[in-house]
Amino acid sequence: MTATLASPIEQSLQALCRAIAADPAVLTAREQAEAFLADEDAVSLYRDVMNLGRSLEQRHRSGEAIATDEVGAFEVMQEKADANDLIRAFADAQETLQNVATTVNAYVTKTLEKGRVPAAAEMSSGSCGEGCGCH
Repeated sequence: MTATLASPIEQSLQALCRAIAADPAVLTAREQAEAFLADEDAVSLYRDVMNLGRSLEQRHRSGEAIATDEVGAFEVMQEKADANDLIRAFADAQETLQNVATTVNAYVTKTLEKGRVPAAAEMSSGSCGEGCGCH
């Protein structure tokens, strides 16, 4: 059995993943997510708010009337979730991790487009490139 050497891209990806995993913001985000997931009450409340919100939105989009008391019940549940420290920390953690993923993806995509490492100015232009429809 022979060991296969990783390609330069795979080696660089592994180095990037090690850097991401060691990043203090990522570590904090993971700790926040794990603390949230360990609390059954917070997870249950979060799930209930998400499910009810999704249900109300679908009903609204289909033209179904939504009773005022249903909206009120949702708002009370949402306020309770908003006041929960674990749920707020989880939302912050999700945003942090999503921002990392989006940034990595944007850099890789721009590198493949340009055939070179993009300059920082190219990444903060607010545009995704020609033909994307955002400008």
